[in-house]
Amino acid sequence: MRWPLAVATGCCTGVPVMRTLEDFHEAGVTAIELGTPPQHFDPCNHHQVAEVGHRLRTLRMQVASIHAPFGGHLDLSEPSAHHRHAAIGATLAAAVALREVGGARVIVHPTDTPRDGRNLDERLARCLDGLQMLARACRHLGVQLVLETPLPHLIGGHPDEFAWLARGLDRSVGICFDTGHLFLGGQWDRFAGLVGDRLVHVHANDNRGQFDDHLPPGEGAIDWLHVRDTLDQVAFDGWIVLELACPSDPFVESIRAAVARTCAALNLLTS
Repeated sequence: MRWPLAVATGCCTGVPVMRTLEDFHEAGVTAIELGTPPQHFDPCNHHQVAEVGHRLRTLRMQVASIHAPFGGHLDLSEPSAHHRHAAIGATLAAAVALREVGGARVIVHPTDTPRDGRNLDERLARCLDGLQMLARACRHLGVQLVLETPLPHLIGGHPDEFAWLARGLDRSVGICFDTGHLFLGGQWDRFAGLVGDRLVHVHANDNRGQFDDHLPPGEGAIDWLHVRDTLDQVAFDGWIVLELACPSDPFVESIRAAVARTCAALNLLTS
């Protein structure tokens, strides 16, 4: 037995989630991670949340997770308390929306701030405070907070920084490995050694070693056999979520082909 596969809906920023669900259904996708980019899905819009939940049930699509909003001032490490509170509020809104549509895991970025050598410790400390608050709130809501590995140039993207955050969080908080982020940093094995026993979620995407391309597995330079072996070694039993850049037209055929490539690369179950 391998791992079940979901596909992230937020691949095309600006495309409404309802249209994406229909296209995914046509492509044979049976499980999703809800994305929250602008003009795609707003977890604060109660009518939209209800509509999405109803459509998912009609299409018999399972919800693996939701990716909390991020970017701009939505950053847990921000010096401004107003901006930090906005980031916390956006993540909690995503957690409530997830509970409404039947999912279990809230994926959150620790920070999206580049490491510039200044205020690193203060940034990490503020991030940890916010994550601890979110972990308590998510437990109360009955969902799991999951911390994603950042790009290597961002605060938290170095394995020592990430491990420090993980140690400060209750073990009910899971870890999400982003294959593209870790490959760009050359730190896949180091991260696996530090926090692999807490791994519950994987964002699967490929790149060619220079940019975060979000290609389908097999179209870049990542060694997917090594990825698969590592997941076996840490007894991973969570979701693999295919997280792509917006495919070229035709959309449905591109998604179908990407799913097939991912299943071949990782020997996956498809539902």
